[in-house]
Amino acid sequence: MSDDNGKSSRNGSGLDDLADAGRSVWLAGLGALAEFERGSRETFDRMVERGRKVERQQLRAIDHAVAAAAEGAEKLGEKVRHGLQDGVEDVLHSVNLPSRDDLKVLASYLDRLAERIDALGGER
Repeated sequence: MSDDNGKSSRNGSGLDDLADAGRSVWLAGLGALAEFERGSRETFDRMVERGRKVERQQLRAIDHAVAAAAEGAEKLGEKVRHGLQDGVEDVLHSVNLPSRDDLKVLASYLDRLAERIDALGGER
C-alpha cells in the first residue's frame, strides 16, 4: 500500500527504503527525459530560425551573383557584336563593297535626290 506521497506505508524496512530510492531514481530519469525533450524542441526551433536566416542570405547572394553574371554576359555580347561588325566592315572595305553605314548614307542621298526630282517635275 501507498500513502498520498507515493511512499510505502510499511515502516522503516530496508526494502521500503530501497523501493523508495528506486522510484525516486525512476522519477528523476523521467524528469530528465522531459527536460531534455523540451530543451531539444527549443534547440530545434532555434536551429530552424537560424537556417531560415542563412537561407535568405544565400538566396540574396545567389541573386546578386546571377545579376552580376548576366551583366557581364551582356557586356561581353556587346563587345563581340561590335567586334564582328567592325570586322565585317573592314572586310567589305577591303574588297571595295559598301558597308551598312555607306548604304545608309547612299539611301539618304537617293531620298533627297528623289525629292528634288519630284519638285522639278511639279514645276513643268
